[in-house]
Amino acid sequence: MMLVSKFEKRYLLRNIFIPITCIVVSILLVTVKIYYKKNADVILPAIFLFIVGCLFLFYGLKSTYKVVVEKKTITKIYLLSRKKESFSYRAIRHVDKEFIDGFYSCEVGQITGYYIYIYYLENDKELIISSLYFKNYNELLEKIDLYCGCRFF
Repeated sequence: MMLVSKFEKRYLLRNIFIPITCIVVSILLVTVKIYYKKNADVILPAIFLFIVGCLFLFYGLKSTYKVVVEKKTITKIYLLSRKKESFSYRAIRHVDKEFIDGFYSCEVGQITGYYIYIYYLENDKELIISSLYFKNYNELLEKIDLYCGCRFF
């Protein structure tokens, strides 16, 4: 049985919010120059913001991928390029479990945060699975553990 990752909406929103904001502000600056302040010197900042926004958007979407867990292989499919990287479970060299600190909540009295699992693969590649990226993060980890046949956690 195949399991496909489901993106966490907040993750996608974070990847596109800042770049889209930069692009929109650059368009607004040019609009202000055209319609309101003809002598405003906003072309250079507008071009800079537009280029920065496009670069961040491209980088954020280029490094975003979904994961398909199957019985014999795991496949990473990149969102922008649709490039696929498949590898068998034997390609997993080791796994690190890292806790990413959140913040301390006085009301609850606990530190919030989340874990990420970094699978180090052959050829210096890695697969990162985190609750920050995927809604079905626990299912993905369980399936990988089940199909791999070895206990990483």
